[in-house]
Amino acid sequence: MKELIYFEKEKLAHVGGPYGYLCNLYEELEKRNVTNIDFLENSDSKVTHLLKKIKDNLPKEIKKIYLNYRNKKNHINYIKNAFNDKPKKTSLNINNYDVIHFHTTMSMYLIKDSLKDYKGKVVLTSHTPKAPYKEYIEDKISKKEYLKNKKLYDKLEEVDEYAFERADYIIFPCKEAEEPYFNTWEKYNKIRKKIEQKIIYLPTGIPNINTNIYDKKSLKSKYSLPQESIVISYVGRHNEVKGYDELKKIATEVTKCNKNIHFIIGGKEGPLYRLENEQWHEIGWTNKPYEIIKCSDAFILPNKETYFDLILLEVIALEMPVILTKTGGNKFFSKYKKSGLLFYDYGNIEQAVKLINSINSNKSIEYGKLNKQIFLENFTIEKFTDKYIEIINKICE
Repeated sequence: MKELIYFEKEKLAHVGGPYGYLCNLYEELEKRNVTNIDFLENSDSKVTHLLKKIKDNLPKEIKKIYLNYRNKKNHINYIKNAFNDKPKKTSLNINNYDVIHFHTTMSMYLIKDSLKDYKGKVVLTSHTPKAPYKEYIEDKISKKEYLKNKKLYDKLEEVDEYAFERADYIIFPCKEAEEPYFNTWEKYNKIRKKIEQKIIYLPTGIPNINTNIYDKKSLKSKYSLPQESIVISYVGRHNEVKGYDELKKIATEVTKCNKNIHFIIGGKEGPLYRLENEQWHEIGWTNKPYEIIKCSDAFILPNKETYFDLILLEVIALEMPVILTKTGGNKFFSKYKKSGLLFYDYGNIEQAVKLINSINSNKSIEYGKLNKQIFLENFTIEKFTDKYIEIINKICE
């Protein structure tokens, strides 16, 4: 068996989505010295590094203008590449591989002409917490930009339709992760009937995390949190689909009646912005998310729609309780009855407030240990990689 994971190595990073999912898999495959699974080699790396160096040395205001211009240009190029009349081909000899695994619908669409003659199996994992074209339109471009080129952007749905129907197999982490596709994509119900036999479920796994290196008392001091307070953490995107707007409503109600509960928030602000409240501590983008999580007594995952969040796996690996919505991939975890996973209905502020108010230091420790056990038994990178290789081998057979 020879497999190509159609994703560039230079894009792998310990973040969310396919970048982090594949980064963990790549590192585990390297550790095992697996030689029959390839990733795409980096493209134009010298040019990329040079542009990054120029960008990093620009004055702050000029850098902002440059980034805004570059992002607009990237969005237009993204559409042009998808719908120009040029053949959609790759220079790679893909017939050297028995399986190609795509991790975005667009990467698959951009070589669709090469795939016409491809003799192996095509696998797709989509990763997004809503239909990919919807995520692009609603979360990656401004409303003004969308309205300006509405007809063009709406054509992106064709990319998703093609990818789901062309794939020989589609890997979802669990059945519940499909919920946001039914909820956000009108055509998915019809498409789902066509692809019924193609779907494989494989829960994601991540590397274990050493929790012994974190000292809550020191971390509370570092982030200017009162030592006696109960702290609720959140790390993630500040948008509606992740439930950031709902989180602010929840925090408003909690802080009205409880001065001992504080919220510590990590992640770049925008399109939604912080709650102006002295019990709300906005850290901004951070390369130390685990510190923010470990200085708290519980993590909140307030998603409106959910695929299968890596952050949830990271939090349970960090031995922390989680207050989370009963949405999408989160529902998969409700089968663990003995856990520190506390569910509430999305939009039910009162229910969420009660759960937060029920947290104390002793419960935090007890719930955290239960979650760590669930992680070790089900979601390690070793277990995930074993199952992944087994699935790919079966596909080849």
